[in-house]
Amino acid sequence: MRCVDLFSGCGGLSLGFENAGIDVVAAIDSWDKSVDVYNDNFSHPCYLHDLKDEVSALQIINKYKPDIIAGGPPRQDFSSAGKRDESLGRADMTYHFANIVCSYKPKWFLMENVERIKKS
Repeated sequence: MRCVDLFSGCGGLSLGFENAGIDVVAAIDSWDKSVDVYNDNFSHPCYLHDLKDEVSALQIINKYKPDIIAGGPPRQDFSSAGKRDESLGRADMTYHFANIVCSYKPKWFLMENVERIKKS
């Protein structure tokens, strides 16, 4: 199975998928420093891209034809340890993740988040 990792950070989720035998073929994150670290540690590409631009993100994803879309959208606004200020826009990234998943319609998806998201 092929996987694309969104909000990949430095690649923790990707590493877990690879260790489970899943073929991670690409990743996307918007923070240049994490993209640099990711690209230093994996053989597949990690793209520097703002996932608010869903159309361009889908163009990248479509090139790889993944069976799985995985990702951990920002969770600071939902975390019991955070300031939980949903007005900062980070919480909106969960909607962008969902929109991308619904538009692409992979066989599987995995979204990492925190317990409190169910109450938001």
